[in-house]
Amino acid sequence: MADAAVAMPGRPAPAGASTGNASGSAGGAALPRSLMALTLLAFFMADVRDGLGPFLATYLQEHKVQQELIGYTMTAGGLAAVAMTPVAGAWVDRSTAKRTMTVVAAIAILAASAVAFSTLDDRWLIASQIVTGVAGALLAATMAALTLGLTRASGFKHQTGRNEAWSHAGNMVSAIGAGLMAHLFGAPWMLAVMGAMTVGAVLSVLAIRADDIDHQAARGCESAEAVGESAEQQDSDGGWVALLRNKPLLLFGITCMFFHLGNGAMLPLLNQRLAATVADSAPLLWTGIAIVVAQITMIPVALWVSRSKRFDVSWFVFAAILVLPARGALAYLIAADWGNVPVQILDGLAAGALGVATPLMVQRFTQGSGRFNTALGFVMTLQGVGAALSPTLANSIVGSEQRFGLAFMVLSFAAAVALPMFWWVQRHAPAIHGTQTAQPAQS
Repeated sequence: MADAAVAMPGRPAPAGASTGNASGSAGGAALPRSLMALTLLAFFMADVRDGLGPFLATYLQEHKVQQELIGYTMTAGGLAAVAMTPVAGAWVDRSTAKRTMTVVAAIAILAASAVAFSTLDDRWLIASQIVTGVAGALLAATMAALTLGLTRASGFKHQTGRNEAWSHAGNMVSAIGAGLMAHLFGAPWMLAVMGAMTVGAVLSVLAIRADDIDHQAARGCESAEAVGESAEQQDSDGGWVALLRNKPLLLFGITCMFFHLGNGAMLPLLNQRLAATVADSAPLLWTGIAIVVAQITMIPVALWVSRSKRFDVSWFVFAAILVLPARGALAYLIAADWGNVPVQILDGLAAGALGVATPLMVQRFTQGSGRFNTALGFVMTLQGVGAALSPTLANSIVGSEQRFGLAFMVLSFAAAVALPMFWWVQRHAPAIHGTQTAQPAQS
């Protein structure tokens, strides 16, 4: 806890993203500089965390890799992330080495991606995605913790939206670069773009001042009394059992699982269909275009969700769930390459809203518990189960008969199951709203 937890007296009362620093040693601008570095980290990490996954599926399809192996390869990374996510959340809750974790994980993903695009051997492909999944889960946990540790609860909503907007911008820039490099020079050249993004992410991490990170706030515990109690009781009061007893949190995690079961394979499947059924369609280039279209849409959506005073965050979750079946139906109806555009606009609306809403809902259900990152890891684990199973489900349906249309419809149905689940969340949530949603709006 030496980094920042004992240096908090120098920081003003919760002030979000605009005032003070932890130690006062670097003047009033120290914390804003760290927040700017955090925002840049969100930009550069966007490409690093996913390890060029959508491009990899299309690359394997172009090289006529067996359909089932594509599904197994992508699912291996998802399952690895599922296994690592709860460990990462609990680890980050207890650790002050959040910056070091971020750097190591980013470099590991770059190395794993280099392996993936240099071999068609099934063992190496699956191993590369396992490393990517493990490191990606750690990156997601450290990013959430750094955000809450720098902004505290009062500024978390605003900064989360800002991070998401810049993350989508980073995805857009890297997708353009990766798509062009793949189209002009071949798929392995996409790694040059990823390498540049990794360097940017590492430099951004180093620019975040250690003294500006409140490691107690980063775990969802801002008062000294609550911190001391949480540190002693985290194991004694049930640990994971306590999370399972948090019914709104559990039901929200199941909601995310079904959403991502439907969402996870849609983008790779769009471009796999191009590679398999449309001659001379440049599927790697269209993968980049699809990502860019989605990210352009996600930027204003992320800012809207984080700054809206008219609509509660839960409203955006409902909207995201309703959009996804419409996206699947449109993908079913339009098999041409240009169909990526309207389908990915809908992806931007749905995924853009849920990407901001997920950590905000988790914070709402766990504030003051000292387990924010553990709880977020719990929800992300369930989300990861859905995302991991999605490629295997989709590719199993496609099979050798190329039933892409049927796969889109099945994915849409899976996503629709999330709607009654989230309605159930809202039925149980009012019991805790009185104490956990009374945060003053910062946006």
